[in-house]
Amino acid sequence: MTKSGSNHFLAGIALCAGLLLPMGVGYAQANMLLDSYPESYAVVEGDTLWNIAGQFLQDPARWPEIWQPDSFLDDPDLIFPGDTLRITFVAGSPRVLVQRGDREIATLSPEIREEPLASAIPAIPLEAIENSFSRNRMVTQEQYDNAPYIVSNAASNLAIATGDELFARGIWPAGTRSFEIYRLGTEYLGADSEELLGLELEYLGFASITANEGPDLRRMIVNSSSQEILVGDRLLIREESRINATFFPTEPVEFLQGNIIGFHGDAAMAAQLDTVVLNLGLRDNLAVGDILSIVQDGSTMIDGVEQERMGFRERLRNTFRPRRLQLPEEEIGTIMVYKTFESLSYGVILTLTEPAVMNNRVVSP
Repeated sequence: MTKSGSNHFLAGIALCAGLLLPMGVGYAQANMLLDSYPESYAVVEGDTLWNIAGQFLQDPARWPEIWQPDSFLDDPDLIFPGDTLRITFVAGSPRVLVQRGDREIATLSPEIREEPLASAIPAIPLEAIENSFSRNRMVTQEQYDNAPYIVSNAASNLAIATGDELFARGIWPAGTRSFEIYRLGTEYLGADSEELLGLELEYLGFASITANEGPDLRRMIVNSSSQEILVGDRLLIREESRINATFFPTEPVEFLQGNIIGFHGDAAMAAQLDTVVLNLGLRDNLAVGDILSIVQDGSTMIDGVEQERMGFRERLRNTFRPRRLQLPEEEIGTIMVYKTFESLSYGVILTLTEPAVMNNRVVSP
């Protein structure tokens, strides 16, 4: 891994857990350790940063506060299978140190055989959060209008499900036989309610073409369905995932700010590992894997001390038109973007201190 790659890994560790936390006093840091943390921990293949941090800390998100890289090691900022991690205390504050044994190179005559190092521990294991990902899609009005659509069930029943044959009509891309099935869902508008940011299509299943029945008519079989399929549902080319099994969360290339404008399903708020819709997308240079902070506006309050200092007349006026103090906004969580479209994106909430609500702001960390 290159030095640049190491830097990206560290940025990913800090960002993926919302993790730019201030350094506390030594007592507070010692108090964040588990009561029965191990004296040492041997890293094995398949470990993730999350389960390693959970061996030592009550809150694994605070790992960057106690991690102590060793500048004398190759790739000191990374953790590898075979490394041993130990807890020590520096000026009363806990630190995790890494002990790395010698890596052997087998010399064969007449040449040296080079073996690649084991890969570093991933910042976030995909399998831990992929069940939270939505299979819905965002499209433009033109894409929706031009998509092939289901015109009839090949049998007599009205609803269509897995194993059923159907007829669909439209303009068919050459060489493509497998399509995903969608139904029109939420329409997302811009702040001025005039710009259409996108149409959300609800994923229903996928089907394959079995026969050409005319210039624009196809016979298809439903390979899989998550709910009943109806006449009028649309067909789109199947999407390829843009997230690998191992990936590193990153910071957006430029400062971004937007809002949460939708939740998955009919929810009124979102919790940790829920999917949210953001009014940021490819046109904003947002990319898959980018991390954003969720920011909540500060509340307003009446300053009781100030009110006590007021004269009688001023206090009377303040009773009917109270002067309110605006408290500063606060960060309540972090989002990782996992699917991007032109003007919208899907993100999964990684950390959260209180429920996210509609129109919460999201900003670059």
